[in-house]
Amino acid sequence: MRPDIRRLAAAAALVSLFGITGCSGDPEKPGLDEAAKLLVADGEKLLDSQDMRSVGSAAVTERADRDGEVGCLKGQVQRFFRAQGDLKGPPYKQSPGSVAGLLASWLRLRSYSSIVDDLDLRDENLGTAVLQHSTTGVTFAITIRNGQKPHIMIVGKTSCYERGA
Repeated sequence: MRPDIRRLAAAAALVSLFGITGCSGDPEKPGLDEAAKLLVADGEKLLDSQDMRSVGSAAVTERADRDGEVGCLKGQVQRFFRAQGDLKGPPYKQSPGSVAGLLASWLRLRSYSSIVDDLDLRDENLGTAVLQHSTTGVTFAITIRNGQKPHIMIVGKTSCYERGA
């Protein structure tokens, strides 16, 4: 067989293989219900993590169990996971920026990437981190403040989806 024909045959075989397995090289984003399950699972694991227990504790206040329209285009919905809690010890003991960074690191180990430069938002009383999972579209915003309670606020959300999809 000539080299050109071999390359063509190999390319055709790969195209066939991708077609049969349904692999497009770009994983398909989950539907709203599946994304909400992933959001809740990651949020609960973060709250139960050793990292969280080392700095304080937080409890779930919303578990992605209802559709919300805020932040979406007309006809679209998303779901939210919310938690809040407090830091251990006196408010000045923990650096909000360090705590936000620690919790963000936990999410980074689970394939989340920072989407906001938190250094621009940080000061001695406030630490923030905003991370998103590239394949699921789930986003977490972590806010740590030592000036008022609750000290720890976590908001996770799915992407926006067409209503009823």
